[in-house]
Order: sequence, then C-alpha cells, then structure tokens
Amino acid sequence: MTSLVIDSDVAIGVHHEGRPRDVDDGFAIVEAINASDLDLLGVTTIYGNAPHGEVYRVANEIVALKQSNTPVTPGAVEPLPQSGALPPANDAARYLADILGRSKTTIAAIGPLTNIGLLVHHAPEVLVNLEQLVIVAGRSDNARFYIGDEGPVRDFNFENDVRATRLVMASGVPIVLAGFELTRQVCVTEHDLATIKAKKTHVSDYFFENSLAWCRYWTETFPTDAGFHPWDSATIAWLRHPEYFVHEQRGWRIRDDDTKRPTLECDAGYPGTRVTYCTGFTPGGAASFVRDVVETVY
Repeated sequence: MTSLVIDSDVAIGVHHEGRPRDVDDGFAIVEAINASDLDLLGVTTIYGNAPHGEVYRVANEIVALKQSNTPVTPGAVEPLPQSGALPPANDAARYLADILGRSKTTIAAIGPLTNIGLLVHHAPEVLVNLEQLVIVAGRSDNARFYIGDEGPVRDFNFENDVRATRLVMASGVPIVLAGFELTRQVCVTEHDLATIKAKKTHVSDYFFENSLAWCRYWTETFPTDAGFHPWDSATIAWLRHPEYFVHEQRGWRIRDDDTKRPTLECDAGYPGTRVTYCTGFTPGGAASFVRDVVETVY
C-alpha cells in the first residue's frame, strides 16, 4: 500500500473572479480516500484555484462528507518572494516534514509548489523518505499549450510559483510530471457527471452539483472539448495504475528570458537530473483512466 499526502488547491463548488473554478482536485482527493491500495495520510492546502481560505474550507468539506479522519493542514496563502530570504516553514511544510521524518511517503502535488518548496528548503534531511513526488506541471521542449485555437494557455501550477518549482526540481527527489500534454487527451463529460449522479450517494450528489457549472463553463469557453480535463486525477492514476501511461526519462530546465513567460520544459536530450515525464496513454489506458475517475466518486 502506498502512503500518500495530497498537496492541493481544491476549489470544487467555488466561484472566484467571476467564474466557477476547477473541480479536478476534489475528484483526486475522493478517489484517494476510497482507494484500498492507497493510505491517504493527510491533505495539505495551498492558494491557487481559489484564495487559501476557500481551499481550506472545501478540503475539510470533502473529508467530512466522506466521514474520513484524514487531517487537513493549512499551507501557503501566496507564492514565495521572487528574491531574498525565504519565509519560515508553514504548517503544511512542517506537517510534511513530520510525516517524512517517520516513514516513506509519496506526495501528489496538485497545486502550486510553494508548500513543497518550503519543505525542500527547511527540511532537506527528510527528503530521503520521499518515495515519489508526482506533480501536475511541465511541458515538452518549446511546447505551447492550446485548446483548439485558444491559447497559449498557462502551465498554471508552475507559473504560480516559479521559485518554489526551481527549488523542488533541483532537490534530487524522485519526480513524476503529469501535466497538460497528458490530460489534455481525456475529458470528463456531462454524461459522465450524470453517471456519477446516478449513484445517489451524498458524495456523488455533491460532486455532480458542484461540477456541472465548471463542465459547462469549460465547454462554452473551449467548444472543441467534449468536457473538462481531469488534470489532477492523473497523479492518483499514476500511483494506482502506471500501466495506463506512456512515459520516459527526461532532463529538465526552467526557461526564463525576456521574450516569454517562464516555462518548465523537459526533453530526453537535456543534461542533468532525470525526471519521469508522462506523454500519453497506452492502448486502452485513456478509457480506463476516465472510467476510474467516474466510478470512484461515491
């Protein structure tokens, strides 16, 4: 069984800056709680999809809805400063350091990397127990992200805290990147949400009612898509079913020049530390991935 902590900016059901927010963190959390092959030790929270106060509220709401004793620990409310001294470790970083100080653990980082950056900086001695750090971020060399003709769109988690990402990527811990290029290939549709609703549990009702607005917002904004992309669920699928994925070892760089916003890029030809980069799905893997996302919401 894999011991796991999820570091998340979960915002299912939240309206912020005039629109519904991403719901996929919530799907990842409930799948991890339900999974018999995962031991979800805790959830740490971070700003990102919504202000931190809303994220912390929603994380606790999901845990309570599942009647789980999974602890929720608050973390960063803003990115690291771009330069100068780093702030002290926050509650989330201290919690992660405590967990890793006692046992081998995996972290699914499905929000900005500020909490993980603070962990790496303030408690490097515990990183030997970090079995895997699965991150929703990264792109291929010189890749740009488009949805239909719309874009380029952001590598959201990375761009929210480039300094933290640099600390994390340079730490030497085993890293898996499952980003836009991967989960752009799959969608959760309104039909899938209806399948979730048909389970008629408090949890399935909650996820249907709080995901429908996001699904419709996404397909209206990007009409080439049949539904929304379950970005963050890929971290849970990787831990449970790595056979679903096509992946390779790549080097990495953070490109930061005057002509474009910073990018976290990966390529097999880059020198230096290797990371596992997920590029796509094996035959049947995409369908199995979406099936698992839909069937584990109860």
